[in-house]
Amino acid sequence: MSAGRPPRARARRPPAARKPAAAIAPRRARPGIALGLLLAASTAAAPPERERSEAAGEPAQPPVEELFLGETPFPQEALELQVTSAPAWERDGRRVRIGVPLLLELGITDRLQVGAELPLELVRHDRGATAGLGAVQAGAMVNLVDSGALGLALSAGLEAALPAGARELGPPGYALEPFVSVDKAMAGVHVGLSASAEVRLPATRRGAAELSPGVALAVVLPVGPVAPTVELAAELDEAASLAVASGVLWRPAPGLELGAALELGLAGETPDVGLLLLVTTEIELARGGDEPLEHGSRSRSP
Repeated sequence: MSAGRPPRARARRPPAARKPAAAIAPRRARPGIALGLLLAASTAAAPPERERSEAAGEPAQPPVEELFLGETPFPQEALELQVTSAPAWERDGRRVRIGVPLLLELGITDRLQVGAELPLELVRHDRGATAGLGAVQAGAMVNLVDSGALGLALSAGLEAALPAGARELGPPGYALEPFVSVDKAMAGVHVGLSASAEVRLPATRRGAAELSPGVALAVVLPVGPVAPTVELAAELDEAASLAVASGVLWRPAPGLELGAALELGLAGETPDVGLLLLVTTEIELARGGDEPLEHGSRSRSP
């Protein structure tokens, strides 16, 4: 599940850090020229081979915990709980939507996670205002490929949504949505791609099921604790929809990530403009939650 979705404003699950390859510090030179040269030669030649061997067994490193529009392929570790809130303000003509979804993700194993989302929404429209619970979602995701040597992660999952309490707050019928997500690291830049196919079941017996394919592309440039992002999301429903979001994510403390992005609708049924926020925190249930999780320090079994 993802903190943000393509233009239909799907669940915001939108995204878990992994342990990087161990850094190797060179040995300090001891007295004696010969011994110093010998140590220098050995430390100059050893690290590349050791780093390659360690990187081969390490999982890929996620650039951020969550994305604004797309899906990240990094599940939570076993018995690790991630809590995400994604407040959003969107305006489409005279229609204004304010949403405060709460997303919970729990790692069952190091490669399997389950999640659920409770979206609280307020919509102001021509007939007044409607507030309440939007389409509640639940899902699962399994990691298929996780290679630190290749800088590649690939996952697949399935989400299910219940009907919203009011039509203004979401679709009136049930929905199923299989998806795949991939992340590739290239020269310090992460490129993410997620694709989905939402099947909306009819709300009445006379209705017909609807299929809405969607795709989201994300480019993330981590620079220390800050990661600027640019995302492009498209959906093919009755007409093609296209939206772009540009923002930044920041890790001020271990296990905590904050983000903000500006969303613009480019075509189709997308908001004219929107402001997206992200607040993500992680809790390791196996340790009772009393020790903070250091971002980028987790490791998973292959």
